[in-house]
Formats: sequence, structure tokens, C-alpha cells
Amino acid sequence: MAEPMTNAVITSRDNRYVKLARALAAKKQREAAGLFLSEGLNNVREALQSALTPAFLLYDAERADEPRIAELLRLAGAKNCPTYAVAGAALQSVSPAETSQGLLLAVNLPQTSLEDFAEQAAGRSIALLDGLQDPGNVGTILRTAWAAGLGGVLLANGCADPFAPKVVRAAMGAVYHLPVLACGNEQAEELLQKLGLPLWAADAGGEDFRRVSAAGSVCWLLGREATGPSAFWRGRAAKTVAIPMQPGVDSLNVAVAAGILFFAGVEERR
Repeated sequence: MAEPMTNAVITSRDNRYVKLARALAAKKQREAAGLFLSEGLNNVREALQSALTPAFLLYDAERADEPRIAELLRLAGAKNCPTYAVAGAALQSVSPAETSQGLLLAVNLPQTSLEDFAEQAAGRSIALLDGLQDPGNVGTILRTAWAAGLGGVLLANGCADPFAPKVVRAAMGAVYHLPVLACGNEQAEELLQKLGLPLWAADAGGEDFRRVSAAGSVCWLLGREATGPSAFWRGRAAKTVAIPMQPGVDSLNVAVAAGILFFAGVEERR
């Protein structure tokens, strides 16, 4: 991907780097290129400070002297990441955000295998997302799992792609540091058996989570707000727990529920 550096400013929306960055909005293109897009100052900093390998960085030519952008350009240089100055209009044509923060970083997709996930998650609780399709919820759950010290997150049954731009933005750095793996139901079940984790399903019909305790780490199962866990996973849950709510409230946002349960597990481990 790297090529000799030049001081020329990219002005065309048809430049190959601009076109490639724009294409990464689509999952098919991300998988074909082996890249995903990180956008924004904080996200780009997290990516550059992680163990993942950056591919190239596009920045707004008119904002290169801003201290925060200049700092990130230095970080990119330290990781031998090619950087390209782009005219503001061309860069905005790529940005998944309504208003670009002046930086877009293409990052190599992590190649996490079932064995890698098992090794990194060993001894800790994890989460299994079952058919969650809202990118904001998936990203927020990833961020919360990272904050709560979970060992990783599995995504099954057509979850939103964890490396889609909206998910990456909502995850606020989690995808660079937390093992995240999309897999089939059978693969996920095999992994849970390997890790020796009981499956605890979150569902409105379950037992008050405050009245149960785990002897060790668990796998938190989170299904869709409207329907709960799928039949495949519901039948495999060792325990079903619920978050008590006021009468008349029939559901809680799944990302909020995840935060309550993940941090309840942290307190229990203490």
C-alpha cells in the first residue's frame, strides 16, 4: 500500500486512496481489502496506540497544523504509516460522520481465530450478542465490555458488523483492544465449552439478577430487545436473569442492560 511520499494535496474524489476509504463503508469491500475505517481524533489515536497495523491515513490539508492533528500525524509516522494530505471537500466525501474531524485512518482487520479468542479470554467473563443489528447498540456494548474488563465479545445470528464505521465510532477504541469475533452458533457453542463458561441469558422473564450469584466467570447472552435470545441460545442457557423495572416498562435498551449486568459482575468478582 505504501508509496513514495509527496507534498501534493489530493483534490480528486477519484484518487485511489480516497475511493478505497469510501468503499470501506461496505462490509464486502472491508473483507475484500482486509481493512476497516477509523474516523475522528480519539478513535484514530486509539488505533495508532494499539497493536493493530495501520494501512494509510488521510488528513485535511488545511488542518495539518492543528496541534491534535499534528500529534497524530507524528504517531502515524512513528508506525511507518503512509499519510496523505487531502482537500477538505474530498475528505468529507469519505467521512462517515456528518462533519469530518479532519482524519481518516485505514486499519488492517484483526485476524482473530477461535483459538486466539479462547487464549485472550481465558479466565474472564465474555459476552455473546445474539442477532443485535443496531450499530450504535453493538458499538456501545463493545465499549462497555472493554471498560468492565470482559475477555471478549462474540457476535452471532446476523449481528451488525463490529468493524462497520458506526460501530467503530460508538465503540470508542474497544475494537482495537478487545477480542471481537463474529462466528456461527456452533462455533460459539464450541468456544464456550472450551472456556468452561456457563451461559447466562438476559431476558425479561428471568430471575432478578440481584438475587443470583456466579461462582466464577460467565458468558452474558444478550438478544434483541423485542424478542430476547433466539431459540438456539435460549435452550442452552444455564440461567436466565432479568433487570427489575417499574410496572408498565416492558424492555430496557440492550446496551444499557449490558452495562448493568457487566458491572454487576465486576462488583461480584471484587
